[in-house]
Amino acid sequence: MSKVVYILPLYDENTDTHLYYNYELIRYAAAQTDIFVVIEKAEGQVNLNTPFQVQKQRGKLLRFFELYGILRRLRRQGYENFYVHYSYYGALAALLVGGKVYYWNRGMPWLFARGFWEERIFRFILRRTILVTGPESLAKEYVKHYGVKRYKILSNWVDVQRFKPREDKASTKRWFALEPNLKVVLFVHHLSERKGADLVPRIAEGFGKDFKFWVIGEGPYLEKIKNQKSKIKIFGKISNQAISVYFQAADVFILPSREEGSPHVILEALAAGTPFVASDVGGIREIVPPGFREFLCPVGDVSCFQEKINKLLEDENLYQKLSREGLEFARKFDKSRGVSEFLNLFYN
Repeated sequence: MSKVVYILPLYDENTDTHLYYNYELIRYAAAQTDIFVVIEKAEGQVNLNTPFQVQKQRGKLLRFFELYGILRRLRRQGYENFYVHYSYYGALAALLVGGKVYYWNRGMPWLFARGFWEERIFRFILRRTILVTGPESLAKEYVKHYGVKRYKILSNWVDVQRFKPREDKASTKRWFALEPNLKVVLFVHHLSERKGADLVPRIAEGFGKDFKFWVIGEGPYLEKIKNQKSKIKIFGKISNQAISVYFQAADVFILPSREEGSPHVILEALAAGTPFVASDVGGIREIVPPGFREFLCPVGDVSCFQEKINKLLEDENLYQKLSREGLEFARKFDKSRGVSEFLNLFYN
């Protein structure tokens, strides 16, 4: 059995981010291997079925030395694999104590500027650890831009049972006091330009009173979207634990991002039986069923999003076909796959 140290930058059961999948992954994987979790910062009570330690220090330098001391102790106890989710501190401390260091990063970081030292630390980490990312096309971009020498592919996954629709959309809409014929277009993400939040009001302009656009998330574009017409309803932050019913009620999900890796939200929409229109960016094309590739738009192409939303909702047979295809496809990325691929990192 492998002994794995899992380093988390944040633990918050009410998070609205992909971090929630880390907590689920740990709980499932801990039943099959020896995992010790180091948490840099925790909000609320930690609910894990494996040993863990939350850091106490808050100053940057003190945090680093505290983390180094924890990892050094665990290394002496026989923990030979260090799995680091995003954290620079975690990756650097793990490199210092030895063992195999796996560094999770998934996105298109080369598109956005960093500070001088932050960029150099990032490049240092990528070249000396085993990068964990995916899909394959995205991994090759890391090789191209950062000179990554070693990488492993780890699929995103979704808890199919949690997102599986329990009833038809008209019935789910009634929980939100909506008329069954009202069409709901859903956006769930950080409200930033990188995630295309600024494009949502422009996309919504092409639709009449029988459409409602739901926006879930927080970020710098929140106030700007609030100033738009009443066609847009803003829910703010909703925890990932509670998000499934919104996907189930929506008729179409949109993802107009300018930067993505292989987003969980696509799998969440598929698992909820909700067709989507998304930007053709990052690794999205590799993680969608063949029938959905027609509904990938050039980045920033508002008219394409409007056209594809209309096409989905005007052709009932096509809509139902894609809904079924999406549900079937999502089952291939259920939690069993995520756990299996994670554990296989340390055996190969």
